[in-house]
Amino acid sequence: MGQEYPYNGRLSRWDEVAEGLAIVGISANDAPFPFTPGQYATLALMGPEGKVVQRPMSISSPPDDLSEYEFFIRLVPGAEFTPLLWQLKIGDTIGIKGAKGKFVLQDDGRRSLFVASGTGLAPYMSMIETLLAHGERREIHLLHGASFERDLAWREWLTEIEADGKLPLHYAATLSRPADNPGWQGLSGRVETVVADELDLHDLTPADTTLYLCGNPDMITAVETIALGRGFPPEQIRKELYWPKARPHGEPAA
Repeated sequence: MGQEYPYNGRLSRWDEVAEGLAIVGISANDAPFPFTPGQYATLALMGPEGKVVQRPMSISSPPDDLSEYEFFIRLVPGAEFTPLLWQLKIGDTIGIKGAKGKFVLQDDGRRSLFVASGTGLAPYMSMIETLLAHGERREIHLLHGASFERDLAWREWLTEIEADGKLPLHYAATLSRPADNPGWQGLSGRVETVVADELDLHDLTPADTTLYLCGNPDMITAVETIALGRGFPPEQIRKELYWPKARPHGEPAA
C-alpha cells in the first residue's frame, strides 16, 4: 500500500447491527494514536489495480483505551471503500491513521443538542462514553434519525444511561419510514423535522445551548437554517458533514 499507508492495523471486531450496517473494531499494530472524542481516523484498503482507497470515518469509541478503534459504518453498494471493507474477515489487515477533525465538544458551559442522521451517531458515542468515564455531568440532548428501528444502534444502552441518571442525557430516536416499522411508538419523520419540537420541549436557546450536527448534509443545512432563524450564532452550530453535499447519499465518499 506504499509508505504512507502500510497495513498497520487489523480488523478486530465486527458487530452486525443490521444488514449492511456494522460496528467495526480496528486494532493498530503500530503505536496507537491519541484522539479527542468527535474526531475521525482515515482507513485505507487496496482497491482494484493496486489503487489505495482511503476514507475518513468518525471514531465511536472513547480515547482512554487505544487498543481498539471503533467505527459505525454503513455499506454503500457500488461505492469504492465500503464494499472492500465488507469483504474482510476478523484478523485481516487494514490501513489506519489519525486523528483529525474539529468536531469536538466545546468547553463553553452550555447544554448540548446532538443531532445525528444514520451513522452520524458515531462521534457522539465517543463523547458520551468519555463524559461518563470521567464523571463529567454535562446536559446532553441526543436526537438520532434512521429509516428503520433495527438501525438504531446503541439504543438500549443510551436508554439505560438516560434512566440511571449518571449523565443528564435525554435520548430520542425518530424514524423516517414509520409505516415500515410495525409497532414503532417513538418519534416519526426525518430528524431535522423534530428538532424544533426538541428545542421547544426542553427550552434549548442560544443563551444556554450549543448544537452539534453530524451526518447527512441536507439534514445539517435544514437544522442550521432552523437554528439561525432562532438566533443561534454560527459558532454555536458545530457541523460534521458525512459526505460532500453534491454527492449522492451514502458514507463519506465510501
